[in-house]
Amino acid sequence: MVIPVLMYHAVLPIDAAEEVRGTVPLTTFREQIGWLARRGYRALTLDEVADALAGRGDAARGRSVAITFDDGYRCVVDHALPVLEEFGMTAVLFVVTGAVGHTTEWYVPKGGRAFEHAGWAELERAAARGFAIGSHSVSHLSLGGASDDAVADELGASKEVIEKRLGTCRHFAYPFGSHSDATIAAVQRAGYDTACTTEAGLNRRGQPLLRLRRQAVSRTTSAGRFRRRVRAWF
Repeated sequence: MVIPVLMYHAVLPIDAAEEVRGTVPLTTFREQIGWLARRGYRALTLDEVADALAGRGDAARGRSVAITFDDGYRCVVDHALPVLEEFGMTAVLFVVTGAVGHTTEWYVPKGGRAFEHAGWAELERAAARGFAIGSHSVSHLSLGGASDDAVADELGASKEVIEKRLGTCRHFAYPFGSHSDATIAAVQRAGYDTACTTEAGLNRRGQPLLRLRRQAVSRTTSAGRFRRRVRAWF
């Protein structure tokens, strides 16, 4: 049994040749998700992933993946979620709670663009449509080298506000993928069931649930390359 967890950031209706860091063109995304659906792949929730990796249940039997989006961008709600719904897929959105409803420029110094983050009303509607909302911290702080107090604040405050708004928050993604043994222990104390890294690889039974591996999907991942990669996993 292998469970790939796909990691996306932004999905925008741009020309496939346009080089925008952190963005997958909408046409490419539609091709990827449509291909998965036609091939009989099922999109798992992270709750189902956790059960499967712990040896509980049979949700991961057959072809299955999990789909995640980091940062909580408005473009994901506007463009990616309707595609997933069209093909009967689900996903988890990891949101930076301090950026909800605002614009950030994390990618601009690296050749990217500024992104608008979804507001709480949009996230509430996404949750009502069956998409899970997880935490990506309060401020997108790199947690691996942060103080214990800072880590606890980033984990606890983000979880608290999501639970207040949406009722539940069981999943976390490490900003920049940065984590340490101390960070993982803090995530456990904060009460998260799973946590996603940016470490490439597949997840098999026994994989630590607070150190899930993911497969990054970027603007350079063409539909053909995506298909070849998924076939190789299975």
